[in-house]
Amino acid sequence: MKLRERNLAVQKRVLTEGAEIKSFREGFKARHGIDPLDGEKFPVMKESWSWRKLATKLQGMREADAAGAFMQFLRAGVQSVTNAMYESVGTTYEDWVTVVQSTKDTELYAPNHGVAFPRQVGPSMKYPEVGAAALDIKLKNLKFGSMYVLERELLDDDQTGSFQRQAGMLGEYMKLLCEVLCYGKLASVANMTYIDYSIPVSETKPADESTYPWSQALRGGGKNRPASYTILNQAGIQAGFIGLMNQKNLQGIKMNVTPNRIIAGPSQQFDAAVLLNSSYYPSGAAAAGSTGGAFAINPIKSIADLTISRFVFKNDGTVTGDSKAWFLVDDSKPWFILQLREAISVEQEATNAGAAFELDQYRFKARSRMNADHIDPRYAWQGNDGSVTS
Repeated sequence: MKLRERNLAVQKRVLTEGAEIKSFREGFKARHGIDPLDGEKFPVMKESWSWRKLATKLQGMREADAAGAFMQFLRAGVQSVTNAMYESVGTTYEDWVTVVQSTKDTELYAPNHGVAFPRQVGPSMKYPEVGAAALDIKLKNLKFGSMYVLERELLDDDQTGSFQRQAGMLGEYMKLLCEVLCYGKLASVANMTYIDYSIPVSETKPADESTYPWSQALRGGGKNRPASYTILNQAGIQAGFIGLMNQKNLQGIKMNVTPNRIIAGPSQQFDAAVLLNSSYYPSGAAAAGSTGGAFAINPIKSIADLTISRFVFKNDGTVTGDSKAWFLVDDSKPWFILQLREAISVEQEATNAGAAFELDQYRFKARSRMNADHIDPRYAWQGNDGSVTS
């Protein structure tokens, strides 16, 4: 299974089987006999669905029961809409991030760098003892959320589906938050901000690393950035491949890092496409007969997949779409984690008190608990942090 398919499967499991959602689904099914996330039995996403018709059907119950039942269905409807929108949003982090289902407040990770390299043993010599090395990392889930206020009149008179679209934005923005968080933590530069969200730098920095996650002097002799950054070009990509193919672990042993994906922003999409897809040498021809001469093959053609995201941050912490930052990664290894405790869960404020009673408003709170960060950045190469633009 490809990484994206696996990640989408994990996200769907958290959306539908997480502790909060599972409890709500079971309670709703016990009271009303249907699964609120069953799109056939509870088709709130279909154009033919009408909340007015549902309210009318419930009028046969006592007033208090009818009102309470309608609110329960409304709450279930918002959860269904937000789940559907969460799943439908096109994001790119699934291409290179490993999504895991979290079950704790704080998750522990211990990437194992193995034991020391074996040595030759001569006659009557003792076998050398080898020690193991691993990283000791923990990552706490953070809480995110927003409040959606719905005027009762909008729901009563909605003929255009605007209620579904507005409620669905809760799910869409929560999914986009994952994208922003992953790319922010990937860059880990100071003062990263998107709208009014200040994104922290990597929280998994080991105490004995001087610079992290991007360094020329990782413990064990490894490095994951060049001495001088370059724009996305053939020479820079080649340097990244050489650097990662010679990556060293905590023991100083070369690691099995096989870079296969380039991550860049929209301003470099066409340059990257030319570099990776040209049949002939993409960097300008040298003299005929020389490496890179006229009509020479493109040695980096199809050497890596390409991921373009509008949320690639610049070295000044902004995300304006013109960032020249780029990364080369091995997406087959779980080196960067997005842990989901709750993808999105919706809670409704009591409808018989407060603003709901005084102003005819329904208030819904969307909540998520998650975090993302580097687990072992030795599987990635930062070719440019955005500071070099030409």
